[in-house]
Amino acid sequence: MKSVIIYYFSGTGNTEFVANMVKEGFTNYKYKVSVVKIEDVLKKNLEIDVEKYDLVGIGCQVIGFGIPNIVYKFINSMPKVLHKKMFIFRTAGGVAPINYNSSRPIIRKLSKKGYEVFYERIFSISSNWIDKFDDIIIKKLYEATTKKIAIMCKEVINGESRILKTGIGIKVLMTGVASITRWIFPLLGKDLSANELCNHCGLCIRNCPTRNIYESNGKIKFNFSCCSCMRCVYSCPKMAINYRFFDFFRISDGYNIKKIIGQPLNERKINSKKVPKFYYNYISNDTM
Repeated sequence: MKSVIIYYFSGTGNTEFVANMVKEGFTNYKYKVSVVKIEDVLKKNLEIDVEKYDLVGIGCQVIGFGIPNIVYKFINSMPKVLHKKMFIFRTAGGVAPINYNSSRPIIRKLSKKGYEVFYERIFSISSNWIDKFDDIIIKKLYEATTKKIAIMCKEVINGESRILKTGIGIKVLMTGVASITRWIFPLLGKDLSANELCNHCGLCIRNCPTRNIYESNGKIKFNFSCCSCMRCVYSCPKMAINYRFFDFFRISDGYNIKKIIGQPLNERKINSKKVPKFYYNYISNDTM
């Protein structure tokens, strides 16, 4: 039986949803699939053993048109190999050329370590900051993503190559932007604070993937290793965590992708004014 291991990082659930669907897709082809959280590898110092697998996959969200710093740290800790086949999948609040170069930095890093990244794809279920999509749009994106994942698994198993590309102008521009946001987002974490609603349950401290949150003198504090995944913001049972100056980042009524997906679909008419630009192409074009 052939096997695949999938390492993934998910802040608020979108990538975790996709990772589990990818697992199901490979399982349907009789593959033995292991799914491992990147934060568990780093926190627990788990061994990264890829040699016994036929395929290796890495999944994470697009943050600031680039890669979460926790994923950089994970890739730096990966062992060197010889011609190990690998695929990458990303989740984003939109599938468009501005995100097509987001994986290039880690593809270069992985190539130097002997990994052959031959396939990459970006999926979109929803956006977890600034402006959440309507529930019906999220449901439709989820359905389209389910179909695209089945296609991806088949193409990966068949060894088909798929590397996202753009023109040189967008490539240079977005690579530059991503290199800047990589250093800005940890600084934005210092803008986070817990207000008077905080009951000091410690959930944010335990759940932080980068161990960026701690308590000192009865106050919740934030360090400089934030990866802007928004997990602490949305998982707080009291909704006590928010940005001081960048409070528009947080969706006001919270974000729970599992709850949205688990609700029955209301087939009401979609509000055309709230449809993301990529939406109709994404749900109708299986190659996107």
